[in-house]
Amino acid sequence: MSRLYPVFANIEGRKVVVVGGGPVAQRKVSSLLKCRACVVVISPELTGEMAQLRDRGLIEVLNRPYQKGDIEGAWLVIAATGDEQVNQQVFDEANKNGIFCNVVDVPDLCSFQVPSVVRRGDLQIAISTSGASPALAKHIRKQLQEEFGKHYEPFLTALSELRTGLKNKYPNNQPRRAAILEEFVNSSAIDLLRHGKLDEFEHLLDDWKDR
Repeated sequence: MSRLYPVFANIEGRKVVVVGGGPVAQRKVSSLLKCRACVVVISPELTGEMAQLRDRGLIEVLNRPYQKGDIEGAWLVIAATGDEQVNQQVFDEANKNGIFCNVVDVPDLCSFQVPSVVRRGDLQIAISTSGASPALAKHIRKQLQEEFGKHYEPFLTALSELRTGLKNKYPNNQPRRAAILEEFVNSSAIDLLRHGKLDEFEHLLDDWKDR
C-alpha cells in the first residue's frame, strides 16, 4: 500500500465532478458544497436531496450516464457509481489528464483518499488508515469526537482573536507571540470552556488581551 501524503486542499471556486447520484454521492456533494466547490454531478438518477440542490442552483447536473470528456477542466473527481466499469473509465481518464480522482471504497483507483474527519469549527482532525481499514478510522474518529468536544470551537476562535491582537502588539517579534499563545493554550482556558464556565473564560481572555 502506498504511503499517503496528508494535505488539506482549498477547493473554493474550483470545479469538482461527482459521477453518481445515489446516497454515497450525495454525502460527497454535501461535503464539497461546505467547502464552496463548484460541483457538477453526472448521473441519470438523483436522490431527492440532490434534485433539490439542483433546483436551487447549488449544483450543476448532467442527467445522463458518464461520457468520455465529462471531467475536462475539473480540479478533482469523485466516482461513486457502484459500477466497476464506469469507475474504471473515470479513473483512467482522470489519471491520463492529471486530475485528482477518488473512486469510493476502491483504494487502487484513487490518486487521493478522503479521510475520516472530526470538525470543530475551523479545527479539523483527519484520520486515515491509507485505505486499509475504514472501520478503524471511524472508530478513532468517534474517540476523538469525545476528546475534542464542541468547546474547542470557541477556544479556537478565541485563539485567533488573541493571535491577531498579538500581531498588532508585537509585529516584529514572532518568538514572543508564539510563547504567549503557547502559554494560553496550556492555561486553564480550555478547561473553563469544557465545564461551561463562559464568563470566567471571557474574563481570562480579556486579561490576556490586555497583557
